[in-house]
Amino acid sequence: MATEQLAADLVRIKSLSGGEAEIAAFIASHLRAKGLSPKVDGRNVLCSVGKGKRSLLLNSHLDTVPPNSGWSMDPFAAKKAGGKLYGLGSNDAKGCVACMIDAFTSLDVKTLKGKVILALTCDEETGGQGLETVLPKLGKLDGAIIGEPTGLGICNAQKGHLMLKVVAKGKSAHSSYPEKGVNAIYKACEGIGVLRKMSFSRKHKALGLPTVAVTTISGGTKRNVIPSECEFIADIRSTPAYSHDELIRMVKKKLGKGMEVVVHSSRLVPKETSADEKIVKAAKAVLGTSVRGSSTMSDMVFVDCPAIKLGPGNSHMSHQADEYIEISQLKKGVAAYKSIIERFLAP
Repeated sequence: MATEQLAADLVRIKSLSGGEAEIAAFIASHLRAKGLSPKVDGRNVLCSVGKGKRSLLLNSHLDTVPPNSGWSMDPFAAKKAGGKLYGLGSNDAKGCVACMIDAFTSLDVKTLKGKVILALTCDEETGGQGLETVLPKLGKLDGAIIGEPTGLGICNAQKGHLMLKVVAKGKSAHSSYPEKGVNAIYKACEGIGVLRKMSFSRKHKALGLPTVAVTTISGGTKRNVIPSECEFIADIRSTPAYSHDELIRMVKKKLGKGMEVVVHSSRLVPKETSADEKIVKAAKAVLGTSVRGSSTMSDMVFVDCPAIKLGPGNSHMSHQADEYIEISQLKKGVAAYKSIIERFLAP
C-alpha cells in the first residue's frame, strides 16, 4: 500500500520536462523523513547509503511528456480503478521512481558491501540537465539499474537514436504554372518512399534490425506558390551492428545527390551490457528470466558501466492517453529492486 500511495502522490505532482522542481523537493522531503540526507542538485535528487569500494546506481526520471488530447480523465488525479493506477507518468516512469525509493529506504546497509546511489533525475524525455550532467559527480560506478517500464523484464541492450534532417530542394513558381517550377514536396515524398523501402542485412541478436521512420515534414510558404524547399526528419533506431556514421552514409547513398542530409543528433548510440556482467547475473538470479533487448531510448545510454534497464509497467503504455500501471507490479518492483541490490552488493 505504501508504494501505491507514493506512486499516486508522485502522479499528482505535475512534472513536465523542465518543471521538475516541485517533485524533486517532494522526494527530498520524503527521504529526509526516512532519516536520510538527500541533495537536490538542480532538478535532480541524489542520495546514497552504505560504504565500500563498490557502488551501484539506481536511476529513474522525474519528468513526463505533456498529456495529449485523448485523455478521458484528469491526467493528474491519480485515479485507481480495476487494479490500475491511472495518470500521466504513472507508467513512465513514476511507478519505477516509487519502487526505487521504497527499495532504497528499506535496505539494511549493514548487510551490504558497498554503496547504493539513488539518482532521480530530470529531462530524460527531452535531454538536458539530467543524468548526463549528474554522472561526473557520482564517482566510479560498478553497475547501474535504470528504472523504465519493462514489465520487470531484464533489458541488457537498447537501441540507439540517430536523427537526420533531410532537405529537398526545388524551384518556386506560381501554382497556376506548376510546370515552370520543381515541387520540393514531391521530391521529399520520393525520398520518403526510398527510406520506407530501406532494408538492413546485419541483425543484432538482442535488438534485431535498425528501423527508419519519418516523423515530421514541413514544406511550402504560401498556398499559391510551388514550394522550393521541403524538409523532413528521419528517426533511425540503431543497433551495434551498424555505426551511426555507416547509417548516415547509407541514407545519403539511398537518397542520392538531390537531397541534403543534415545530422540533427547522433550522440545517442546503442548500449549493450554483456550477460556475463555481475549486474545482469544478479537480476537473472532474482527474477529467473533471460535477458532481452529494448527498442526504446533511455538514460542507460549515458552510464559508462555495466547496466540494465528494468522496472514495473509496460513500455507500450508510455506516452499514451489514459496511461496506467498495474498496481500489482509496484509491490513486485520494490521486491525485485531490493533483492538485486542485495545480491549485487552481497559480502
